[in-house]
Amino acid sequence: MHNLLVDIGNTRSKIALFQANELQEFWIKPIEDLFGFLQELISTKDIYAALLSDVSGKWQKEWVLNLPTSKVFWLNQNLPMPFKNKYATPQTLGADRMALVAGAIHFYPNQACLVIDAGTCVTYEVMNSFQEYLGGNITPGLHMRLKAMHTFTGKLPLPNWELPLQVLGTDTQSCLLNGAYYGLLGEINHFVEEYRQQFPEIKVLLTGGDSEILAKKIKTSIFVNEHLLLYGLNKILTDHAK
Repeated sequence: MHNLLVDIGNTRSKIALFQANELQEFWIKPIEDLFGFLQELISTKDIYAALLSDVSGKWQKEWVLNLPTSKVFWLNQNLPMPFKNKYATPQTLGADRMALVAGAIHFYPNQACLVIDAGTCVTYEVMNSFQEYLGGNITPGLHMRLKAMHTFTGKLPLPNWELPLQVLGTDTQSCLLNGAYYGLLGEINHFVEEYRQQFPEIKVLLTGGDSEILAKKIKTSIFVNEHLLLYGLNKILTDHAK
């Protein structure tokens, strides 16, 4: 029997099949193809239960009502979590952030963790060793920084992305790329050190679309896993569907 996990983004979705705690199969699909793909997947695979997470909140009613499996759950604040949520406004905590914290618990139970998701935005999630979620930070992602400098100024261009070769920018394009890239790295290293002062044994986990280009420049030991959110969804579903 498999668990079906679906992370629905703004333009594309990630789909995974887990057996026990192991990722078995993985797909990326555009939003417009997702519903048909899920129907076919459920009809051809031995699915025990499914958990869907949607950052937009647009698709819950249609898909939960029409997916042909008896145990379909939607990730929201009412679903039991494997951690205690001490966020001041828990109703505003995004589904993706909850799943990332659960993913940290899968790999590092009963340890303080800092989860960094380097995507469109960069999110920082902090959990103590008692598996209490405390909060974090949200900042602009790498490409958002470049787009913002172009959009909100009169003359700065939007450079094509390439990895900076040195810290010193020698023309406008390299100055923009360096500022976005090394500025984000400086931010990450700063937050890691700040949280390490509070939690000396904290584990740092990195995920998201820009994780690979950032990982080698981070000054501390980190655990990198591009599927961390899906592991978190599986952890939540496994605990809930028992």
